[in-house]
Amino acid sequence: MQHVSYPNRLTLRGEVALNLGVIAESRVFEGYTVEEMRSRNITMVEEENLDNWKPQNPRSVALRLILQIGWDDDPGSNDFDVYCITNDLQDAIKIKSRAVIYCEEFEWSKIKESILNILKKCEGQTWDESVEKLRKKFIWEYEGMAGT
Repeated sequence: MQHVSYPNRLTLRGEVALNLGVIAESRVFEGYTVEEMRSRNITMVEEENLDNWKPQNPRSVALRLILQIGWDDDPGSNDFDVYCITNDLQDAIKIKSRAVIYCEEFEWSKIKESILNILKKCEGQTWDESVEKLRKKFIWEYEGMAGT
């Protein structure tokens, strides 16, 4: 089968980072106590925060990323989850999911580049075709619902 190149119709419209567990080095915002970390997800909403965030230990990061991915000129987007875990935490944080990006060190620009490369590979002729490909790499917000 011949590889067909499609125009870039899938776009990453935004991302949200959530801490995975209570590992201090993975805190996106400083100043939270362990109790606060355990009681709720501490969320980083703005992309600029991820662009500028430098963890104390870039080899000890575990995040759940929620990616807002859209199609063509449609203003809407769907959420797709992926876990970002550094290799040093692989044994400490057991994730049974196809949607994991492992890295030596957390460097958002490189991780985002990997995500954008995945989007290029998931391009299809239609949104539905693209979603089927995306679901092999990420967890779709409608995963498991009837008709998906």
